[in-house]
Amino acid sequence: MQLKTIYPLHVLYFETETSLNALAEFVRVVARRLYSDAVQNDLEITGPVFWIYEGADGNPETVFKLTIALPVSPSAPLTDSEFRLKLLEPFQCISHELQGEWSGLGSVYGQIFSELGTKNKIPSGQNREIYIHMDFENPAGNITEVQVGIL
Repeated sequence: MQLKTIYPLHVLYFETETSLNALAEFVRVVARRLYSDAVQNDLEITGPVFWIYEGADGNPETVFKLTIALPVSPSAPLTDSEFRLKLLEPFQCISHELQGEWSGLGSVYGQIFSELGTKNKIPSGQNREIYIHMDFENPAGNITEVQVGIL
């Protein structure tokens, strides 16, 4: 685990209110549309897809804000896009990388929250998952960085 400061980041993004129970409807759908839209708008893609959770508490029924974001180089305002551009503010977090199936995400979050308690850090309420490598044919090959925001 690592304590990190993530620098500001320009992103093309999608936002919605949802719950953990409803996340499946966004998997492999929104990211594809973000990539396609970025290319159509001649945006330079500068990193992997981020899923940003604000207000998620682990309860499958809790409604929270979900942002799915694709890092891009700053550009002029978009004129023909279903998405918007914004700058993500600096983000202090404890980070841990998961190599393998996403079923292990719960364990990673448990480890990070345990570390928060040990280091007397207060969670900010925002968590991020960065999908560094997504291997849908061999999920053991997934690489996901989990970042739990701290105050």
